[in-house]
Amino acid sequence: MRDTRDDPTKPHHLARGSVPHRRRPCVECPWRRDTPPGQFDADRYAALADTTGTPGAEAHLFAPMFACHKSPDGAEQACAGWLAAVGYYHLGVRLAVATGRLDPRVLHPAPDWPPLFDSYQEMATTQARTTQPAPPNPVPSTDLEVGPTHSHRTH
Repeated sequence: MRDTRDDPTKPHHLARGSVPHRRRPCVECPWRRDTPPGQFDADRYAALADTTGTPGAEAHLFAPMFACHKSPDGAEQACAGWLAAVGYYHLGVRLAVATGRLDPRVLHPAPDWPPLFDSYQEMATTQARTTQPAPPNPVPSTDLEVGPTHSHRTH
């Protein structure tokens, strides 16, 4: 059977109520090993840590899914890199596969995909911005505040 994940003419959802998801990692996907680090700060990754479990400590059935950062608010789609790298460790993803709402092939990277991180911890540690971005250079003001002037003249 031919892999149709990247074929836009083929549906990537199997059943009504399917899990919306990206078909492949985007260019800036944090799960890609070739994505430069620093796109998001460490606090953001810490807030998303409950989206992913580990063997024997899977994310619970109703844990949020790691959404693609390019998904519009209110219409989030599961990240393709996350699904392929660690989606198996999310019980909600497993249930979606078991009930036909998610193609099991999304749990593995396609042959032409770039290498992905093996764990959430590895991805977050590598990709997190550890310092805040520098504030923009202030624009010099042309409005100088000048206090009251006092003139003392003697005649």
